[in-house]
Amino acid sequence: MAMKSSGNCYLCGAELGKTAMKNHLLSAHGEEDGQECCLLKIEGAENANYWLFIDVPMEKTLAAVDKFLRKIWLECCDHMSKFCLSHWGSALGMTRKLNTFDAGSKFFHQYDFGASTDTLITVVGTTTRKPQKDIVRLLARNVPAVFECADCKKPAKYICIEQVEPYDMPFYCADCGEKREDDDHYMMLVTNSPRMGECGYEGELDTFEFDPRPFAQAGEALEKPAGDAKLRKSAKAKQAGSSGIHG
Repeated sequence: MAMKSSGNCYLCGAELGKTAMKNHLLSAHGEEDGQECCLLKIEGAENANYWLFIDVPMEKTLAAVDKFLRKIWLECCDHMSKFCLSHWGSALGMTRKLNTFDAGSKFFHQYDFGASTDTLITVVGTTTRKPQKDIVRLLARNVPAVFECADCKKPAKYICIEQVEPYDMPFYCADCGEKREDDDHYMMLVTNSPRMGECGYEGELDTFEFDPRPFAQAGEALEKPAGDAKLRKSAKAKQAGSSGIHG
């Protein structure tokens, strides 16, 4: 089944396409008092249906972005990684600060120089945000794809990596996957990452799943009768502070 191209805003819960999300973040969430940040769009270099928007203080370095990408998308076996201007270009230093990039700049991140996973990073522009506990703030992420089981067409839980070519790898639901006992060592979990099915990656460090409940609860509270002003005020404060952010 084809991947959805929409994503969730982790600041307000909106579900939008990638370009619309960029405009939404700039117009609705880009002008808070506090830190000046670099707004980055990050996409799978070979599958742009996997995408993220993050903001990072301008004085921070590429090392902070590398650490975040490893956690949300990449880390499996502590492989080496690098940033570069092209796939075959020389490495950019991990200590390079984000304030040295211009809006519109594009560069790559490569994790694992054997079974590599490459991501394309675009500097969208600058925003401001309130001071955050974590260096990197996740602003938006693509809605996870739903893949069909090759046997029964139910939503898949596993990808079978027995095939050499990643685009030929079949998917299986929990029941059908368990029936294929001979293929157990080829079965890996489906993940919301461009590294799915590579090496030993199964997303153990990815704690960034979108949770719609805080936004739904805030919306329900805002719809209460006008007499309950205290409840509406509390809901608005909760919605403003609910960002679903990790780093």
